[in-house]
Amino acid sequence: MAKTANVLPNHFIVFIIQLLIFSSANFIIIIPTATSAKTEKLTHLHFYYHNNIAGPRATAVPINPKIQPVDLRDPASLFGRLTIADDPLTSGPSLENSTVVGSAQGMYGSASQTEMSFAMVFNFALTQGKYKGSSFCLLGRNPIFTNPRELAIVGGTGAFRFSRGYAMLKTYYMDMQTGANTIVEYDVYIRHY
Repeated sequence: MAKTANVLPNHFIVFIIQLLIFSSANFIIIIPTATSAKTEKLTHLHFYYHNNIAGPRATAVPINPKIQPVDLRDPASLFGRLTIADDPLTSGPSLENSTVVGSAQGMYGSASQTEMSFAMVFNFALTQGKYKGSSFCLLGRNPIFTNPRELAIVGGTGAFRFSRGYAMLKTYYMDMQTGANTIVEYDVYIRHY
């Protein structure tokens, strides 16, 4: 009996020591240093977004075109329509006379029966300048007849990793007969490292 009593406390002590060793092996304290800490920056980007849903140069395609005809005076005529887009971004309002600085790739859907408002999910991929190869994600409600309107920046890649911010949008031009051709001015404010 005395042998068993001595063995149990020894096994218990060995078990506790192993538990402490193995649990502390996965616990690492990271102390930031001056070289590893990055300063957060605020970047302002200005460009024009060109959306064209008709003709041979269409940059956006409705994925459920059953909703016809469209009447811009009647938001209910667009309700539920989803559109996939790969729209050019330019330095100025003219597509022909401005530098293409990127593309807006994503989708928007008419999300209101009472006003012209779209739910937008887009990646803005930049192809020129300091942020070439980087992108940011835009998400939000876009009431297209409100000027200005604000949408959220909810992340990004490249220089815009861990980014957050907002975009102020103003309609520069819209074909009021068909809504097929629209130009929107963007002022984007992004916080990133």
